[in-house]
Amino acid sequence: MKVGLVHGRFQPFHNGHKFLIDKMLEECELAVVLISIGTEDERNFYSLQTREEMIRSVYPNEPKLLIGANLDLPEPHAIDAPWDILFSSCVLSLTGHLPTHVYVGDDYGVLWDNVRPEIRKFGRYDKISATQVRKLILEGKLSVVKQIVPEGVFKIVDSR
Repeated sequence: MKVGLVHGRFQPFHNGHKFLIDKMLEECELAVVLISIGTEDERNFYSLQTREEMIRSVYPNEPKLLIGANLDLPEPHAIDAPWDILFSSCVLSLTGHLPTHVYVGDDYGVLWDNVRPEIRKFGRYDKISATQVRKLILEGKLSVVKQIVPEGVFKIVDSR
């Protein structure tokens, strides 16, 4: 069974994230999205619940998509952390299976030394980054944001 994983902060969820999840849904029998809990601050201003709501607004009735969360480790522990074990444990607890495929951007840096799924790397979708989207939101450039996030996500961004 192919079990896919997309993980990230999703601050906010944008069309690049959607591209990865769409690929995962095409190729896998089970698809897992893990949202990094992190802390809310000027770089991470959407709560875990809001980010889950964003993703569910795009995939409201997708039966093979499971959404979970993972804890972040504080520095200096995060540098040498076995992230593959942490992510795999989350996927295992949600699905009963280890991930077989991980969908990422081409600048991905997590090492998968202990668990060895196929890493599916893709170039940055339309050169979108969440940093860019957050900056546009803070600058009030919502007409631009509307073009680079899914419609359901824009409704959430626009309402806050």
